[in-house]
Order: sequence, then C-alpha cells, then structure tokens
Amino acid sequence: METRDLDRIDIHQLPHSLQMLIECLGIENAYNLTCAFGGRPKYIPKHRERTALAEVLPPQALDALIKRFAGMALEIPKADHFFRQLRNQQIQQESAEGLSRSVLANKYGLSLRQIGNIRRLESCTHPGPTP
Repeated sequence: METRDLDRIDIHQLPHSLQMLIECLGIENAYNLTCAFGGRPKYIPKHRERTALAEVLPPQALDALIKRFAGMALEIPKADHFFRQLRNQQIQQESAEGLSRSVLANKYGLSLRQIGNIRRLESCTHPGPTP
C-alpha cells in the first residue's frame, strides 16, 4: 500500500484504538506503527532512548506518543484494518461498475455472502438523500 492510499481511509470506520493512535500520531505514522508492531502489545516508555519505536516513528511523533501513553502497554492494532477498508472500497467500486458477486468473490478470495455484506455496507455508510 502506498501512503497516498491513506487519503482514502475513513478514520471514523476504524476501531477506536486505531483512531486514538491516528489522532496522536497522524495517519501515516499510525500506519507505520501498525505495520511494525500490529497485533502485539508494545510498552510505551517514559524516555525515547529506551525503545525501538524510534526506528519506526519520527522524533515528534514518538514524543507525542510518549506524552500521551508513557508507562502503558498499548495493544497495537493490526494494519489489516487499513487494507480491509481499501479492499472493500475497491469491491464497492467494481460492484458499481457492474461486476457480479461471483466474479468479485473469486477475485478477492471471499464468499458470496461476504461480498454481499460489503456491498450492503456501502448503502449503510452512504445513505441516499432523504425525501
């Protein structure tokens, strides 16, 4: 995934824990953090010299993380949340272009039911105009 793809992410559809990291670090730094440590707890030290986080985050982002979460062990969300949202957007777009559920299911390795659920999500998150 390229960093320009992050512009397409709807932050409000992400888990709350990931929204908090994005609020603290910005979306690109939060994405880098999830790629490096996603799915695992990560202790946030009180001093930046005591952590491998400095290899992933720029100094100002690391300082913001320490200021907010020092002394805590954070369960870092997996980067899958970003990938899944972009995949679902692509499925919705291709569905709108006329691709069938079975073609989409084969293309993305999902069941027909999952494709139907993703297509329904679009109508729930973007309702039509009210009369």
